Amino acid sequence: MTQTHFGFQTVDEHEKARRVRAVFDSVAPRYDLMNDLMSAGLHRCWKAYAVMVANPQPGQRVLDIAGGTGDLGLAIAPRVRPGGMVVHTDINLAMLREGRDRLLDHGIVLPTVVCDAEQLPFPSGHYDLVTVAFGLSNMTHTELALRDIYRILKDCGKRMVREYSHCATALRKA
Repeated sequence: MTQTHFGFQTVDEHEKARRVRAVFDSVAPRYDLMNDLMSAGLHRCWKAYAVMVANPQPGQRVLDIAGGTGDLGLAIAPRVRPGGMVVHTDINLAMLREGRDRLLDHGIVLPTVVCDAEQLPFPSGHYDLVTVAFGLSNMTHTELALRDIYRILKDCGKRMVREYSHCATALRKA
């Protein structure tokens, strides 16, 4: 039986997926507030920086994995217009609904797909940019998700993965 870490407790990989889904089902309506409180609002700066570095361009196709409440989709969609699109995905339907509603409140309609990042239902070499913001650590088999991200990217495509980690030395001083 494969074990994986969930917080400080080691759990079976099948149990991890169930627990992660249950956590996000329960926090979906308050997810953005929770992130604001836990990061003192810094998650918004980190995501804005990630969008700047990813530098989406008009006409590009972008896949936002673990898109949850849609904040990356909201930031990227205007940058890929005209002619481009952002596909908003998450494994959790409750999070996608929150994201879809939030996007609609801002007048943005994105294709929204419930899917598992470990088995993406998209053709190979299709996307110019794939984003994952603070979602990779919740995936049971990160290596499968990363492999599928590379599969669906165009040859010169970019992937942008944001995760909680240690600060780069230059940023620690700031």
